[in-house]
Amino acid sequence: MKVALVPVLVALAVSAAGQWALGESGTKIREETASLKGKPAPEIALKTLDGKDAKLSDMKGKVVLIDAWATWCGPCRASLPHVQKLSADTELKDKGLVVWAVDMKEDKPTIEKFMTANNYTFTVPLDEKGLMNSAYFVSGIPTTVIVGRDGTVKETFLGYGGEKSAKAIDDAVQKALDEPAPGANVATE
Repeated sequence: MKVALVPVLVALAVSAAGQWALGESGTKIREETASLKGKPAPEIALKTLDGKDAKLSDMKGKVVLIDAWATWCGPCRASLPHVQKLSADTELKDKGLVVWAVDMKEDKPTIEKFMTANNYTFTVPLDEKGLMNSAYFVSGIPTTVIVGRDGTVKETFLGYGGEKSAKAIDDAVQKALDEPAPGANVATE
């Protein structure tokens, strides 16, 4: 009887760790951000660079683009002009887009200097403890997650490859914005 419990206890311990799970063959596999697609987005409750609350559950009915990044990350630096473009787009904002560029474990003065030097105005929630890393299985940055109006993860992206990545992100944002808000009356013919 004790021997039969060992695999169950190991599976529970691995599952509780958050980033690891057991595959079909019983081998240990790393969870990926993409595994969240179609599932409720894990809660994020952080303070922004300017001291405001950024709580994902308060964004129901909006489409939230969450971009995990750091100032020292080259691919992040390449992606941030696109993040800025989306954040500054008033038409997308009017349709319900919210952009959060979540900085991963850097201090406030470093981020403020970087934001000023690059004229970035997007909202920066501060993840000083790496909470998003574990909740969203972030294994590399930039990692971009599109959360739909219903609070589920619609699309995920790891890395940034220039115009091709920008177009894929834009398409995912538009697709999420095209979905009706939960409880919205949808006219049928």
